[in-house]
This record gives sequence, C-alpha cells and structure tokens, in this order.
Amino acid sequence: MHTRKTPSRRWLAALAGASLIVTALHTGAAVGADPALPQTTSPEHQANVAQEVLDDLDAAGEAAFWVRFDARPDLGGFEQLTDWDARGQAVYDALTSTADASQASVRAELDALDVDYQSFWATNAIAVDRADADLVQSLAHTDGVEGIYARFEVTPPTVETAPLNEHGPQAVEWGVADINADDLWAQGITGEGIVVASIDTGVQWNHPALVGHYRGNNGDGTFDHNYNWFDAAGTSPGAPVDNNGHGTHVTGTMVGDDGGTNQIGVAPGATWIAANGCCPTDAALIASGQWTLAPTDLAGANPDPSKRPHVINNSWGTLLPSNDPFMEDVSAAWAAAGQFGVFSNGNSGPSCNTSGSPGSRIINYSVGNYTSSHVIASSSSRGAGQDGAIKPDISAPGTAVRSSFPGSSYASLTGTSMASPHVAGAVALLWSADDQLIGNVDATRALLDGSAIDTANDQCGGTAGNNNVFGEGRLDVLAALQSLLIVDRLSGPDRYATSVAISQELHDPGIAVAYVATGAAFPDALAGAALAGSDSAPVLLTGSSHLPSVTATELGRLDPDQVVLFGGPGAISDDVAALIGTAAGAPVTRLFGADRYATAAAIAAELPPSDTVYVATGQAFADALAGAARAGALDAPLLLVTSDGLPAATAAALTSLAPTQIRLLGGESAVSAGVETELGTYATVTRISGANRYETAVEVSADYPSAETVYLSSGTAWPDALAGGALAGATHQPLLLTQQQIIPGVVGTELQRLAPQRVVLLGGEAVLGPEIVTALHALLP
Repeated sequence: MHTRKTPSRRWLAALAGASLIVTALHTGAAVGADPALPQTTSPEHQANVAQEVLDDLDAAGEAAFWVRFDARPDLGGFEQLTDWDARGQAVYDALTSTADASQASVRAELDALDVDYQSFWATNAIAVDRADADLVQSLAHTDGVEGIYARFEVTPPTVETAPLNEHGPQAVEWGVADINADDLWAQGITGEGIVVASIDTGVQWNHPALVGHYRGNNGDGTFDHNYNWFDAAGTSPGAPVDNNGHGTHVTGTMVGDDGGTNQIGVAPGATWIAANGCCPTDAALIASGQWTLAPTDLAGANPDPSKRPHVINNSWGTLLPSNDPFMEDVSAAWAAAGQFGVFSNGNSGPSCNTSGSPGSRIINYSVGNYTSSHVIASSSSRGAGQDGAIKPDISAPGTAVRSSFPGSSYASLTGTSMASPHVAGAVALLWSADDQLIGNVDATRALLDGSAIDTANDQCGGTAGNNNVFGEGRLDVLAALQSLLIVDRLSGPDRYATSVAISQELHDPGIAVAYVATGAAFPDALAGAALAGSDSAPVLLTGSSHLPSVTATELGRLDPDQVVLFGGPGAISDDVAALIGTAAGAPVTRLFGADRYATAAAIAAELPPSDTVYVATGQAFADALAGAARAGALDAPLLLVTSDGLPAATAAALTSLAPTQIRLLGGESAVSAGVETELGTYATVTRISGANRYETAVEVSADYPSAETVYLSSGTAWPDALAGGALAGATHQPLLLTQQQIIPGVVGTELQRLAPQRVVLLGGEAVLGPEIVTALHALLP
C-alpha cells in the first residue's frame, strides 16, 4: 500500500463545546464523465464521477479522490458464530477476499503509473492522492468501479477548555453515578474481560487513571503497544500519544480509575486500545475503523481479528447537519463482527434537524448530552436523522464531565463527545455481566433502549418515550442489567454429566433423597421426574450395567439420606445399585413394576394425595416432557397409557388415587379418543395438546401467568429434559421445548408472554445450538 500526504480539499474539524467534529462531506451529486474528458468508444461500463472531482480537474488538471467498488460481501449470518475469534476471522476473510478480487485491476493500473494511494478492505475503496483526467476517465470505465468521489481533509483543533490539575472529591464522577454504574461495581461488574477502543485524537497512555487499564500493560512494568495502538496521524508510531486532549478525556470516561480518588470511568475493569484517526484525513478515519476490525502490529502488518475490541467509541462527527453515509461500510462490518459502535450525535443544537453524520445514520447508535439537572444541553444536536429516524438514540451525561487529560491531569469538558463514552462504558459493563450478550449488537441496543429513563420533550417530534431530543431517554445501566435476559446453560459432555450439572444447579449436600434412572430408556424417568419435582430432589442418570464416574461423584457430593432407583433390575442392574449405594453412602431402594405402566403406578403411589393426575402415552416421550415438570410442581402423579388402551396397572392406580381431574397430554395420535373416553369414567378429562410436541409444551406452560425462569430443552433429546423436568417442577417454573437451531414460532410467542428474566438451556450445543442463544436475546431483549 502506498501512502503520501498531499494537499487536498480542506475540511475543518472543530471542538464545539469540546466535542470533536468534522465538516459535512462534500460528496455532492454524482454525475457522468465530463464530455471534455477522453472517452472510450462505446464503453461497456461508465461509473459516476462526483462533480467536485471534475471541478478539481478543471481547475488544477489533477484531483484527489476515492474510487469506490460495487462488490460487497454478504455480511449476514455471522452472528451465528459464537466463537469470538472465529467470527472476527470470518468477517475479515469475507471483506478482504472481496476487496482483493474487485480492486486488483485498479491497483495494478495505479502501481504501473506510480500513483500514491491507500486501499481499504473494510469499505472496498481506494483513496487516490493525486491523478489526472486520463486516469480518472480510465478508472470510471473499469468494471466493478461504482463511482469516483471527492476526498476531503480534516484538521483537529486545540481544546479550548483549560485542564483542572487538582483532584476531585473522593467520590465517583457525577455522570458515572447518574447512570448507576457504581451500583454494578458493587455487584462485582466492572467491565472485566471487555476491550474498548477509542477512535479519536489519541491517548496519554501512561496517565495515572489509564495506564493500569491499557491492554498493552503487561503487568510487570513493561508495555507492548503492538495491536493496541494505531498511529493513523503519523505522529507517534511507537506508542500512544495525544497532542489534543480530547481522546484522553474520552478514554478516561470509558475506563479511567487511578485507584484513588479519581473514579472517572464507567467500566474501570475493562481495558482500552486506541487509534488517533481523528482527524488528519478522511483516509485516517477509515483506516482507524478498519484497524479496529483487525488490529495490526506497530508496523501495520500481521492483522489479527481475534484482537479486535468489543466496543468502539466515536466522539466525532460532522459540524453541519448531515446524513452522509461516511464510514457506513465500516459500521456494518463492526456489527457483523459483533462489535458495538457508539457515536456522538453532534453539538449543533438547540435547533431541530441538527444531528451530524455518522451519528445521524440509522445503522449507528448515537448519543445526546444532558446535564446534571437532567435537562438536555442546549448544544446537543436534535433529530430527526436519516429517513426521519429518531436521533439521538439515547442520551447520557455530557455536561461538565471531569476526566483524564494530557499531562497526567484532569479537565472538565462538555459535549456529546463526553456523553458517548458513558454509553460505550455501559455496554462494556453489560457484556461483562453476561457473556452470552457479547457480540449481540441488536439485543444490546434493544436492552439500552428498553431500560432508558423516558424523558419527554416534544420540541422536535417523537413521543414521550422516544423523541428527537433525548432519544429513548436517559441512560440507566442498572435498569439495563436488571432487565437483562440471563441465558445459562446446564450441560456436560454426555447425558450423565448433564444430569449432574442440573442437579448442582439446585441441590446442596445433605439432601433427603436422590433419585436415579437409567439413561438408556425414557419410560421410568417420565413418571419419576414428577415425583422428584414434588420432593425437590434431583434425578441422576446411570447406565444399566455401569455407573458413570460423574454420577458416582455427584452422589457422594449430595450425601443423601437415601437413594431411590426408578425401575427394576432390567433397567438398572443389581451390581450398579450396589455401586450407587457405596457412592452415596446411603441405603438404596427401588420403585418399579412389571412394566413401564406398573412402574409409573408404583411411583405415583409415593406422591401425596392430589385431585389431579397427569396421563401420557408410555410409547413416546415427547408430550410428557413438559407435563412431568408441571405435574411435579403441582405434587401430582404422572401415569402412562398406551395409544389405544388403558393398562390394568394404570386403571388400578386411578382407582386408588381417586382424582377429580385428569390432564391428558398429547393429541389423538398419541392417545386415542377411546382411551380418553375410558379415562373419563374415573374423572373429568382435559386434553392438553397442540399440533406437535412444541405446541403441547406451550399448552402445558399456559398454567403459568408469568415466569422468572424458563427451562428450555430439546424436543428430541429426552434425557436432558427429564432431568431438567425435576428441576423445573421443584422450582415451580415452566419447561418448554425447542428445535436444535430454531425456536419454533409458538414457543417464541410463549417466551414473550412469560417474559422471564432467565432462560436455562438444558443440554450442550449438540442439542441446543448457539443459534438458540442468539434467538433468545432477539426475542427477549
């Protein structure tokens, strides 16, 4: 890649109220090639050339410009990759392969002519420093070139606000406290494990409030700036520096804490990296955005997507109101790679329609500035944004914000630049609180929006809860945490280990009873799950002729007073029963009968009297999975029938139990109408069924008006669901079923109705794939 600094159209940046801004992009209307330019005969391709480029060619005979290519990779679907490293690499590969293929001929032409340029894969464009009309025309006729657009240059100003050298009071800064970040610290949530990046004027890396949080700090007094610093401005290639102050201040608001009185950062447990992309040139901003997708060493080589930051703060934007799509491709790539970009909304208020780009764009999450009195700052830009979108998206503290400043000092600055890092820090806190949320940009945006404090202001349109002054409202990271859906997984490498993980979720040592069923067949455990749920006891699984070591270890940990086996010696051998007794250090008894129906009847006899009995087919497990959990919650037994007959053991049990209500699980294909009629001679029968096992589980769940926790199991892997059914019954929470990669629509609707704060997945990714986690966060933001 060739680089050379050349004069070009100057676009000024300014600090309006200490917020870094650049002037609106002069892309202008794209037009066809000037007739005065050399033309090819019957060109097959003619890209648009911006009028500003033509004007420069007319005036000076040459111009600086962008060559933009039309090829774009498909960035959809990468959210399904739950491995952070793999996801970043996949996005990088898609972007670079597309750029390499589409740019090859143009780069070859530029190289042959010895033209200085920079090529970018993040946006599939080339920034040309200087070229004449012949080259412009040639490029415009190159297949794959979408258009030729004007370059611009930006110049960062000096910070006008004087730094404050004295320490602040021994308390967190007002903005940090106002969004309740310190309440998350009290819960041990500080942003640990999350990396934030600042695209700004740089950072004083050894500032007392920042050096301990720098990712390049090796912790032994040495530092490695590779992959942690990008010198887009060419001012300090070896280590971070900030000759302006703006970037140091912004970074401090994200993570700053000197370990003493200066608690200035929202997420002091997070680490930071930085690029000084704002604002030597337009290419420097693009290069900085690209670097955050795949950081490089100090030589700009060996890009590594695994080292990309989780959150990128962008406290810069256009001076004039604008909806220009500058850096839109980079923003889309961030989202595809699971990175959360935050933008300041601008400081051109108090009028409406003053939002600046990139914050004004729908794809970007932008932030307004409010004061300590919860009044919007006069300078804070108002919406609407692109295509009438509400802007800003949210508002945060941005007035008189005290933070780190070069010279190891502190300064109080005002602007949406100061508000944006509060949101960036909040995202770091939330992602550290729930690693399942990491990379789920849409769910995080919905979480921030849904938990914001509604602040009515009808000045520029919108509603009391979402308007063009405050956006969705004032940032409240504690409320976001409290409304955060927690997705946990109880699993092991096999069904036996999974049953142990489920046991350990609820049960401490010294329990009254532990139940054990075979992991090789479902019938005995179906009825047993209801009894275990009623007794608030675990169901562990064993082999018929061998005792898995994980089960033995768990029995020893539980130290039960007794162990009850579901099924006879044909299900669990006497040798295994002896091993179970030794492992548990407790007597072992059995509940069983001549067949599965008699075994279910024997188990039912152990439950306390109940007016309700659940009945399911003993020939398939699907309908009874959720029913067993609900039966356990109601202290009700579960009996088994055949699809077309009532076994004698079941009939005798019904006579003995004398229920007033029978809840029949499944449709007529599972249990015939004739069996339903016969059951009706014992009690009133209510059939609970849907078109399939997923709908039947939803019908069972309808008993619950809401739920704090929902257990989610595969509809095809019975062992996890049966062990989990006992847990669901013991905790009086519903159990729903899903497919391996897709949550059925009816199940998604039921989850939204129940509105749980927590969903527990029963089983590993082989039975409940990572796609389920992504879908849950989308359903329940």
